Amino acid sequence: MTTIPSAIATEAPIRAVRVLSRSAFADESTRGKVKWLMSLGDLKARRDAEQKSLLTIAQAVARATQQTQATVQQRTDELAALVVELGLAVAREIVGSALDRGDVDPTPTVVHCLRDCVHGSSESDLVVRLHPDDMAIVQARVAAMPELHESVALTKFLADPSLGRGEVRAATEAGKLRYDPREAFERVAAAVRNAAQGGRS
Repeated sequence: MTTIPSAIATEAPIRAVRVLSRSAFADESTRGKVKWLMSLGDLKARRDAEQKSLLTIAQAVARATQQTQATVQQRTDELAALVVELGLAVAREIVGSALDRGDVDPTPTVVHCLRDCVHGSSESDLVVRLHPDDMAIVQARVAAMPELHESVALTKFLADPSLGRGEVRAATEAGKLRYDPREAFERVAAAVRNAAQGGRS
């Protein structure tokens, strides 16, 4: 049986092996050793090629992983934005339907006006404008509040069909107040959108 060394220590990589002999090798062991030595160059070249190939594959995988992470993050952000917008659209429809049905009561806003408004020189200079369908409801509810009777007597209520349901406009010589629940919703929606984006807008 031919024994072939498994390794040869050299200071520099073996590029090639040249065997010179004036006589044929008759010994099988010697021929095996010569054959093994002559294959070292090819073996080294194959290993170098394999290492280079593995390094190329590893670099490609690393780049693909980074690109995938960036893509996933981008898609996640886009999906989150879509979910937020979808939720806001549904909420907007719910609020709009509630307003159209008269489920949103503008009475608290009117009460705020009656309690906190600064009257001008006229005794009855506070004018409160409401949607016609809100007028009777609001007047009935503020009439049931004894502490507001004096303010109600100094207030002129006007039905304004140009206003939306739930909307209130009040004016005195000292200033004006406008409350629109739809605008209030859009302010809330903008705050939600901004929070979903991490406060970047």
